[in-house]
Amino acid sequence: MKPLVILVILANSSICLAQDSLKAYKGNYSTELNVNLLQGNLSFNNAIQQIKVRYFQSNSTALRLGFNYNFIKNNNNTTNPFGPNPTNFKNERKSTVVGVNLGLEKHFKGTERLSPYIGTELTLANKSSTQKIVNGTIETTIDGAWQITNGFEQQGYIQYGLNLLAGFDFYIAKHFYFGYEFAFQISKIKYKDIDITIKGTTPPPSGTNSNDENKGISIGPSLINGVRLGFLF
Repeated sequence: MKPLVILVILANSSICLAQDSLKAYKGNYSTELNVNLLQGNLSFNNAIQQIKVRYFQSNSTALRLGFNYNFIKNNNNTTNPFGPNPTNFKNERKSTVVGVNLGLEKHFKGTERLSPYIGTELTLANKSSTQKIVNGTIETTIDGAWQITNGFEQQGYIQYGLNLLAGFDFYIAKHFYFGYEFAFQISKIKYKDIDITIKGTTPPPSGTNSNDENKGISIGPSLINGVRLGFLF
C-alpha cells in the first residue's frame, strides 16, 4: 500500500511542477500581438492582421488557428436638384476580406524559458469588392473590383496555400513570452472576374465584362511576423 501512496504523491508533485513552469503545458491557450521595433507600433498576428489562438493539446504540441475579417465601406454622394445643371451622383464602394489559417506546432525541449518549434498550416482567404455608381439616370454596378480613373483597385480574389513554419517562444515571466517566426510559403491566388452592368443607356455598351485569366503562384521563404508578444491563459 505504501508504494502506491508514494507513486500517487510523486505523480501529483510532477504535475504541480509542470504547471508551475514558465512555459506552456497541456490545456493552455495563447494569443499574441506583434510589435514592429522600427516603426514602434503594435498590430495583430501578421501582415493581414490576423487574430491567432493556440491550444496546447500536450506539453509539446499545439493547434493554431488564425482568423481575420476586414470590411470597408465608402460612400461619396453629391446631390443638387437646383440650378440649370442639377446633379445626382452617388459612388458606393464595399470590400470584404475573410481569412483562416489552421495548423499544428511541434515544440522541442529547449531550456527552462526557451521553447523552439516547427509547424505547418493551411491558409485560405477570400476577398470580394463591389461598387455602385449613379450619375444622373445612368446606374453602373461593378462586381469584383473598384473602378478608378486609371483602371481598377481592390480587386477580389481567392487565395490558398501551405506554410512550413519555424520559430521560438521565450518566456520572460510565467505565461508571458516574446518570440519570432518565419515560414516557407507556397501560395496560389486567383483574381476574380470584373463584371460591369450599366443601366439607363440604350443600347448598353459592349465589352463591359472582364473574364481574363488572372492568377499566380508564390513560393519562397517569408518573415510573416514581427516580434511576437504573447501570453497564456
